Amino acid sequence: MGKTLLIKQQKPYGTVGEETNESKTIADVLEETSKAVVGISKIQEKGSSIFLQDGSTKLGLGTGIIVSENGYIVTNEHVSGSKYSNCYVTLENGKEYVANVVWADTDLDLSIIKINANNLPYVIFGDSDKIRVGEKVYAIGNPIGFEFRRTVTGGIISATDRTIKIEEDDKVSYMEDLIQTDATINPGNSGGPLIKPNGEVIGINSVKIESAEAIGFAIPINIIKPIISSYTKNR
Repeated sequence: MGKTLLIKQQKPYGTVGEETNESKTIADVLEETSKAVVGISKIQEKGSSIFLQDGSTKLGLGTGIIVSENGYIVTNEHVSGSKYSNCYVTLENGKEYVANVVWADTDLDLSIIKINANNLPYVIFGDSDKIRVGEKVYAIGNPIGFEFRRTVTGGIISATDRTIKIEEDDKVSYMEDLIQTDATINPGNSGGPLIKPNGEVIGINSVKIESAEAIGFAIPINIIKPIISSYTKNR
């Protein structure tokens, strides 16, 4: 997609997930990509990081990924909250920011938030329309809190174009076109990246089936690429 190229061109700040160098190991790629993974909470604990051991569990920690050097971040809508609301972001270096939710879609369970920062590391996108069952993938996120922040899990793409039924608060809804993976995804991983071995993000981790092991789902990145480009271009 042409819009992906737009994001790749923002390279003066050491973009994570650039085209893989043959000398770069998967450990190198994951280390670089992790720099663009953030912690997100809806509650701020005064005078302490959301990653502190005594606060992370009650703050409802989630995950997000930086998609531009000037502070746009993608996550799940159920992590950030609705449009025009605020949430709190902690970067890999420990700096904290108040974020504004600039776009959100409840049906897609996706949102874009913005922090007032520059020169940030950010991910690049792959093409989720071209993924194949059996390909290796990795998930990065904050599955529980402080002790396990930026946990990396690995697996394969188990299936594509999955539809799942979600029952919550006596309401039934469906999520469609999902990527199924056996990479471990826990609640705090919500909003984190599903990446290929070259560092390209192909999905946003979102849902785990609680009654089964090794069945998690990610929202294909192509769904939100055009929306991200509309916010990051000329802003």
